[in-house]
Amino acid sequence: MNHPYCILIHYHEISIKGDNRQWFEKIFARNVRKHIKGLPSTSVEVFAARVFIYGVNEVKWQEYADRLKHVMGLMNAHLVVRAPAELDVIKSISEELISNKSFDTFRVSARRQYKSFPLTSHQINMEVGAYLQPLCNKPVKLKGADLDVKIELVKGTAYIGVNRMRGFGGLPVGSGEKAISLISSGIDSPVSSFEMIKRGVNLSYVHFHSAPATNLQSIRNVKEILGVLAQYQLRCELYNVPLLDIQQTIMNNAPNKLWVILFRRAMVRLATDVANTINAPALITGENVGQVASQTLSNIRATGDATDLPILRPLAGMNKEDIVNRAKEIDTYEISIEPYQDCCSFFVPIHPETKADLQSVQKIESNIDFGTQFKDAITNMERELIVAKQLVKLEKSKDK
Repeated sequence: MNHPYCILIHYHEISIKGDNRQWFEKIFARNVRKHIKGLPSTSVEVFAARVFIYGVNEVKWQEYADRLKHVMGLMNAHLVVRAPAELDVIKSISEELISNKSFDTFRVSARRQYKSFPLTSHQINMEVGAYLQPLCNKPVKLKGADLDVKIELVKGTAYIGVNRMRGFGGLPVGSGEKAISLISSGIDSPVSSFEMIKRGVNLSYVHFHSAPATNLQSIRNVKEILGVLAQYQLRCELYNVPLLDIQQTIMNNAPNKLWVILFRRAMVRLATDVANTINAPALITGENVGQVASQTLSNIRATGDATDLPILRPLAGMNKEDIVNRAKEIDTYEISIEPYQDCCSFFVPIHPETKADLQSVQKIESNIDFGTQFKDAITNMERELIVAKQLVKLEKSKDK
């Protein structure tokens, strides 16, 4: 086959952005370029509500697909042959594309942005399907076919392909503002972070630890989790904040049933300090209503009262099973179930408060003398830049 290959991308919510669509398209195309950096390509162009990657190596399709899966805003991508919009040419290329494929059923799916083409999309489906069926001797199946021959006619050019990958949709990273995610190495907060990245938000992360009372495994797990999440942002910042001194002061001066709530208020307060430093207008948590004692509505209210920033809780109404399935889908689950000592659960009392009274919590907290402990926690905080694996490999290869 002498026709050139390219990758045709359909984006997701960008299509409904009206007068702002070009701005979102620009960010999306820029992100595509960054994600495929190091793979063969000559240009990434936007036209007709589509993004095209030209000059690709079709043999490396799976590598492109693996990278593009991490581009937020991407609905699907197809490896396609670019050819003249002529029916005989389309039939011939379709025949070649399916000749080395194993399948039991197939269908043809045409889309016609190029309205000057003499056949409608349905007629193209009928013509090409009727041509291919006796050649492959396989039945047509309109729903759930093993092989889908995609044909798109755009501005006088036909794009034909049989290889497709699906993305997560949403909005491109960088189209939203910054936010701070309170990240643990458990299952929920990584999923919560992912859901906000999918909304175009550029996340930095704050992790709280109780070393040396607890080991450093949670920090190691979080770094590994962020290595996965960084593939969607390419780069992110992690702030590791020591919490032990503040926790000990709380445990020495407050009823044990309120320890976890006061711990969480301290975390929110410290995260707010970090957010203000980097000009992030919101916090993100992995809280899920009713999942544990500290996540009843009253306790969530008591925690949120510690900041004047909005706290976004993407998982608030989700079922645990759905959260776990998402964690598996984005490859954080196996890391999250590794053993670790959490800075809160390590000090959980036998009977924690499930319905905290906000005024009582405020009064108890106001009578605790923390001295300079909050300031010291920020001073002793460690900042680390997490870079996506593909960029690390690319930078190492350049150094060589």
